[in-house]
Amino acid sequence: MKDILNVKKAGSIFLLALIALSCKKTLDHPIGDGTPGDGALVPDITVDTSIKKIDVSKYAQARVFPGLVCATEPRLNNVHVLMNLNYNYVESNLHQSVPPQPLFSTGLYAAPGELVIIDVPGNYSLAVQIGAWTDNLSSVVNAPRDPVIFSKMQLAPGRNYIRNLYGGHIYINAARPVANPVDLVFTNVVKSPDFILGVTSNADWQAAINNSCVPWLELRSKNMIFTVPRDYCVAHPIADPTALMQEWDDAINLDYYQWEGLSATPADSFDLAPLLPWRVVQDIKPVVGYGHSGYPVVTQNDYGWFNEFTDITQIRGGGCWGTLHELGHNNQQTRYWSWTSLGETSNNLFSFKVAHRHETTNPAAWPPSHPALPTDFPKALDFADAPGTKNFDGSDSRINTPFARLVPFVQIFDKVKANKFYPGQPGGWEFMGFLYSKARHATRISQNDQDCRDFFFEAICDFTHVNWIYFFNAWGIQVSNISSNKMKLKYPVVMNQKIWEYNPLTRTGGDDTFSTDPYDRSNWSITASSEEALGSEPDPSGPAQAAIDGDINSYWHSDYDVFQPFPYTLTIDMGSSLPINGFKIIQRQMQRRDIKNIKIETSTNGTSWTVVSGSPFALAQSDALQELTIPLTTCRYFRLSVLSAADLYDTDCPCACLAEIDVKHP
Repeated sequence: MKDILNVKKAGSIFLLALIALSCKKTLDHPIGDGTPGDGALVPDITVDTSIKKIDVSKYAQARVFPGLVCATEPRLNNVHVLMNLNYNYVESNLHQSVPPQPLFSTGLYAAPGELVIIDVPGNYSLAVQIGAWTDNLSSVVNAPRDPVIFSKMQLAPGRNYIRNLYGGHIYINAARPVANPVDLVFTNVVKSPDFILGVTSNADWQAAINNSCVPWLELRSKNMIFTVPRDYCVAHPIADPTALMQEWDDAINLDYYQWEGLSATPADSFDLAPLLPWRVVQDIKPVVGYGHSGYPVVTQNDYGWFNEFTDITQIRGGGCWGTLHELGHNNQQTRYWSWTSLGETSNNLFSFKVAHRHETTNPAAWPPSHPALPTDFPKALDFADAPGTKNFDGSDSRINTPFARLVPFVQIFDKVKANKFYPGQPGGWEFMGFLYSKARHATRISQNDQDCRDFFFEAICDFTHVNWIYFFNAWGIQVSNISSNKMKLKYPVVMNQKIWEYNPLTRTGGDDTFSTDPYDRSNWSITASSEEALGSEPDPSGPAQAAIDGDINSYWHSDYDVFQPFPYTLTIDMGSSLPINGFKIIQRQMQRRDIKNIKIETSTNGTSWTVVSGSPFALAQSDALQELTIPLTTCRYFRLSVLSAADLYDTDCPCACLAEIDVKHP
């Protein structure tokens, strides 16, 4: 045992010696280990601090984009900028796709390849960024500019040096809010001819852009900043930049922040606005498409986008769809209520809010201008009004566009009036703030699209204190049985107005009411695998709808112009899960084509079916009401099937008819 211990001890000593030697290993190649003096302390490190030296290695590329700064533009030294870096750190509370970021403009510009010196008075955890064009174009074939043209560096206390080969605006990023203003000193910079709302006069700004050769400038307000070419501002003068930027400031404040239930002084910290501006930057080539969301929003560098930003009549007249669209993407709550098929839909709701606010002074602002609305809205209304089981998220051409899917949301906003369902109930436009706040306060994210749909359904029920199940059924927005039953218990009163018929473009319709009796067949929908259309049979007979219209003299008739294959099925959607204990059937009156045997199935979701005990049922060849009793069950859908010609009384023609279908219930 002693020998074994000695061996172990010797092995440990050898291992320690090996580790020590490995740290002193001589390299087989003449390359140092990357530290000055092989790791020894040295008195200083050489840094390029020559202002006179200009790195022109990327001048050719910078000349193409973003442009050079002429030599006659004054380079400014020891410029003190008192930076207000305070903001509300609420990113994690907003629960939205892209929150605004703490990137602060200095009003200064770095010329391409020229050294910029920044003196920082203390340790504030700040970073400097040069250049607004943060898209990486590495994936773009034949990109018109170098892939990465911005630079970013952490700032240390004392003197800092940074050089960007392409040039651009100088920004300060504050990872955390700084309570008191910070006095930063900049050297070897040029002044950007920015317009700042409340600081710059229209006349002074016009003179500044005419006398500057800085290629880019910013239009700034508290809540919105545009980075645009100076040449555009000279060639296409902005008549009143003060009014323009005030308009954009109001749009972000009123139609995004406040509409979402955010404010600077809320009662609840979850509803605190970030107090940071959104940014929109024009670039020679956005990395995706003609423009994309993010921080910043990036658009193509052309007059189409520039005019949308700077023509005040557009935002006051229901325009600016593209800009509001991309900002809307940033504000989507995709993990809570905006489900997958709403990806290009819920972001457009803000265009309607801006238009709604402006229509009081400019009626032409409503509806917001987009060429798809006059076509897609009527198609969507036709979809909602159609009988049968529908799928809002499906491929039906009437609903399968981002603009058609806007309709139910705009109906809620524009049609639900204050005090409609209970005293003190807000109007529909207030629902957005309720919905967003509910998402901000959610304790968990929605795990899937069904969770999102249920979240939205429960939100509108909670907002109005009534059950909206029939509205959701009309639109084919699927609500789970769990959520449906929860709201049925919480709000037994059902919203009984056909708001799904309201046309927001013309502001007509949607006033009719319906029975709230869940067993009332006027609220049901029915589809058939084979039905004779109107024309061949006396109106209103032929279609499946005739079997639930309450008239025993009308009837459903299977198609006999083009015989469909068996089974013939009739599928009924009662609109909600209901307890039933049987069925009532009336055959076609007087004339025959009676059904001999019928199979009946039930379902809670319309996809998984359970055969009813005792099925198939034998039916008498009679004009009288026939009742089929079954064990008590709860279902939303039921399906009747004629399996073959042998299940018909008249075998000479494989046709089936039924006058009426109903259920028995407790």
